[in-house]
Amino acid sequence: MHWHDRVYGHVEIDDPAILSLIEGPTFQRLRGIRQAGPSAIAFPFKNVSRFEHSLGVFVLLRSLGADRQEQIAGLLHDVSHTAFSHAVDFLVTSEEQDHHETLKPILLRRPDVVAALDRLGFAPEEFFDDSRYPLLERPLPWLCADRLDYFLRDGMACQVVRRDDVARILGAVAVVDSTIVFTDPAVARLAVRLFDVMNRDWWASGIEAYIYNEFAEALREAFRQGIINDDDLLSEDDKVLAKLDAAQLPDVDAVLARIRRFKPSYAEGYIPRTAPKQRRIDPPVQVGTGYRRLSELDAPTA
Repeated sequence: MHWHDRVYGHVEIDDPAILSLIEGPTFQRLRGIRQAGPSAIAFPFKNVSRFEHSLGVFVLLRSLGADRQEQIAGLLHDVSHTAFSHAVDFLVTSEEQDHHETLKPILLRRPDVVAALDRLGFAPEEFFDDSRYPLLERPLPWLCADRLDYFLRDGMACQVVRRDDVARILGAVAVVDSTIVFTDPAVARLAVRLFDVMNRDWWASGIEAYIYNEFAEALREAFRQGIINDDDLLSEDDKVLAKLDAAQLPDVDAVLARIRRFKPSYAEGYIPRTAPKQRRIDPPVQVGTGYRRLSELDAPTA
């Protein structure tokens, strides 16, 4: 299997056991899950899929020297995302907006995943909790492979991150004590600045708050009317959208029309029921054989 990845360029995976996991229906479902959720309906250029991102996290972990188990964890870390990604978090609210994590045991116990993991010498239970894998997952504001990949991937799709930015950022990434760090403070500052732009203008913007909250209301009405159910959310975006369209529910149709023909004025003065998750990074920077947070390095001295 080889392809041109928008972040890493030419990539190849030739491990038959890994390929059997990728080629199974559970992982292939992620092709139909857009990372941007309902925002991708309004902004089609936000065309990153959970499939693309998951492969990217695997590739990044491999390049960072993660062991085989952590690479597999990276491949599977988003396997339980529902249709429209984080849209469900505006129905089932939580502080971390990570409802999909509660579904992970269900997806990882599907027969194709169990069989593929068995060939790899692992059990599904070993991948229930991503916090076991420090290169893959760290809480904000740390760097981790998941966060670094979705930042670069979404940033390129939204034309916030340029190709030369990607080269600078990836060229200054290293691992110290099982922690992803930057080797150059200037590059760390660049990453922080661009990450802040993505958070302000996209991930946590007023526009995103409008789209996600309104779409959640459409889903809620569709659930109430029996048009969709929990199993539908474990399918794909377009399948759910087709059901919503076919139902011809006036309230749902009105929401979808506003999202499909979105105007910034729709979000002006809008008060969301659920606020999007705020994101910021304060990346570690290598200092000698250790590291310090960028904020510590940049703190004014007395």
